[in-house]
Amino acid sequence: MSGHWRPVHRAAIASPYDAFAFAPARRFTDTTLRQIVHLHRGGPTLRLHVDNRFGRTPLEVGELRVARHLGAGRIGPDALVTAGAAKSFTVAAGERVITDAVALTLPDDVELAISLYLPGTTPWATLHPDAGQISYARQGNSTAVTALFEAEELSSLYWLSGVDALTDSPAEPVVVAFGDSLTDGTGTTPNTNQRYPDHLSRALGLPVLNLGLSGNRLLRDGFGQAGVTRFQRDVLAVPGLTHVIIALGTNDIGLPTMWDQPQPGAAEIIEGLTLLAEAARAAGVLTLAATLPPTSGTVYGEFFTAEGDLIRRAVNRWIRESPLFTGVVDFDAAVRDPGYDLAYRAELDSGDHLHPNDAGAAAMAAAVPLAAFGR
Repeated sequence: MSGHWRPVHRAAIASPYDAFAFAPARRFTDTTLRQIVHLHRGGPTLRLHVDNRFGRTPLEVGELRVARHLGAGRIGPDALVTAGAAKSFTVAAGERVITDAVALTLPDDVELAISLYLPGTTPWATLHPDAGQISYARQGNSTAVTALFEAEELSSLYWLSGVDALTDSPAEPVVVAFGDSLTDGTGTTPNTNQRYPDHLSRALGLPVLNLGLSGNRLLRDGFGQAGVTRFQRDVLAVPGLTHVIIALGTNDIGLPTMWDQPQPGAAEIIEGLTLLAEAARAAGVLTLAATLPPTSGTVYGEFFTAEGDLIRRAVNRWIRESPLFTGVVDFDAAVRDPGYDLAYRAELDSGDHLHPNDAGAAAMAAAVPLAAFGR
């Protein structure tokens, strides 16, 4: 098989055993999951990453099929996906299986439907909690069914951490957006691919792999492993990686004051960001850092405090001045209200005063210096 594999989708995955989570732990019995992912780049041949990283027992896959998603869970012509040339396969606890290549020609900027049949009772599911995209579950083996009627709607992705496409085109930049809910797309319109990495992909003409995880923190576990822990696995392990945009720190400042936990100071957050930048540099990856947007007026309890905002401003000042980064992505300047710089501009605010709406996500993407990618 000629050509090389290019990563065209990645999902940051979390444990069902996390102390804090936005989605309840799930397991399934005799169920088909039809999961929808948006690919910035298509191709004639795909392979999937089926991931049981946080499972404590094996995952039994009865059948796996892929097709172009036509909307509302409906699919076009599909193709069987095998692993080790077998229709059914097992993913051991704590492990991942990369499937065999499957022929399915897809254009760029397309939705892929991945239909996964789980014949037995699964382990508690390794998941991406907030997918920003509706997927579907139905009893029995419905992998080849064109339309899933009376299916349960799901807002998470289960056991899927990546899609690769085979290409013989010249090498091009491989870009990862690494962060929390601001990267994951919270606040943007579901099912419309309006996250800031989606907007950035369209501006660059390149896939941007979204490794955001809602609630994620740079320094502390909960809502997924801490950024300093998952950076090697989620980011630096991406084949061919050339660029990463780091956007973490907002939850490190805000969540402790909600939960009466110790709040890290600016120096601790800067130390964590420095660790990531130095690890990326050692791997030959160009690193851009994003400033932290304002949070005043947020509906989430004590997330905003005056003391926390001083920390945010100190971190932002360091990011803007640090020589560690190839470029700065000034999310703060892109979305803040020029008349009241503690808060979002009203037209860019999702309504919770913490996350951008579609226009806000577009403004964040527009803040990315395209010259850093040779564009």
